[in-house]
Amino acid sequence: MSIFEAEAEPINFDPELELEKQGIPIQYLHLRDVLAAWDAERCKVYCSIGLKRIQKRSALCHELAHITLQHNRCAYPDTALRNVSTIAQERSAELWAARRLINVVQLAAAQESGLPHSIVARELGVTERMYRARLIAEREDERRWLGLEVSPD
Repeated sequence: MSIFEAEAEPINFDPELELEKQGIPIQYLHLRDVLAAWDAERCKVYCSIGLKRIQKRSALCHELAHITLQHNRCAYPDTALRNVSTIAQERSAELWAARRLINVVQLAAAQESGLPHSIVARELGVTERMYRARLIAEREDERRWLGLEVSPD
């Protein structure tokens, strides 16, 4: 058992299984510049072929966040969909996914461990980017709890 496994919530949240429960199909194909993408018009998730388990788990959870948060587009890097609205959606999806994949007990243990982010992320079963997003989410949650102004996510 990893030091980051918490009693309160299983570390192995499976976004692929959650998508299946919601009846959202995943189509595996070769994607350019992205690991996965939510297509609201076709009501499906596209996922890159050949991802490592940690990449796939993090990417699918990010797309699940778009679905849960009712976002209607992804900010695909090769299109003109990069504007304030889509960037905000990408950010909120990343923070939602990070909160779902790493609970507060796991986060506290990770921070206390003093290990490098790369090792902590691997232990938690997420990408290093997702771990960094969880650290940002925690800071925002703390600021909100303290009644300090924080940007919406």
